[in-house]
Amino acid sequence: MSPDQSLSTADSEARRAMKELGFTESECSIYFELLGKPQGEAIETILAWPKTSSGRNEDAIKSLVDKGLVRISSNRLEASQPKHFVSRIQEEKRVELGRQIEAVNVTASHLVSVLEPRYWEARLGIKPEDLLEPLPTLERMELQTVKIIANASREVLISAETFGWFDKVREELDRSLERSVKYRVLMSLKSKDTAERAGELRRMGIEVRQPGEDWYPVRGTLGDDRELVFLIWAEREGQGEHAKFFRPHYSKNPGMIRVFADAFERRWATATKT
Repeated sequence: MSPDQSLSTADSEARRAMKELGFTESECSIYFELLGKPQGEAIETILAWPKTSSGRNEDAIKSLVDKGLVRISSNRLEASQPKHFVSRIQEEKRVELGRQIEAVNVTASHLVSVLEPRYWEARLGIKPEDLLEPLPTLERMELQTVKIIANASREVLISAETFGWFDKVREELDRSLERSVKYRVLMSLKSKDTAERAGELRRMGIEVRQPGEDWYPVRGTLGDDRELVFLIWAEREGQGEHAKFFRPHYSKNPGMIRVFADAFERRWATATKT
């Protein structure tokens, strides 16, 4: 049988579907030739097909083997079961589309981040960065926290959960305490590590209280009612493999600072002294 023989209606539809999935004419012809031969066909026979160059057939065979449509057994080519290679193609297409969608999402997010500030600046007369400056990572948030502590001259309010980043700011804490900066820290003391950390803070002369609520979704540091760095958790820590949080932000806006400070004072008033 040659690739030029007439095809049934069903075969024509199948061939059209294969082409829509990206197969070439030569690949379709070779697969249909093997489909009707349970014992397969010698590779030399396929390569010798008329009206197509040996090189094109060889390339088509290699492609079919790579895609899982054809397998080689004792120098013969055999057709693979259709549902198996179709499933493989579907999965590859899903992965490819997933990458494309992710690329679109990244580009779209970047576009929004560029255009949205211009939209609101033109309508409200205020730049979003005048309210909040996004920080890309938790590491940048910790660095900004160190700067706030270094700039403080009167008082620093810290809302934490476990204060696990204490060691990263301790050196700056010691220096600010020498400048007589006062500290108030809200943190949980529900584990041995956090209890020991709170004890170390108290020995440094820092007042520590345990909040009355079981969990609070905001973490942040406020220096001298002038500089604020904070983040808001999207779900409670420990509920998933990785707790999710909104991007950290830095602000010197009086309104944002007032919201954080008022919430801190209410929580402080109901917190337990340690």
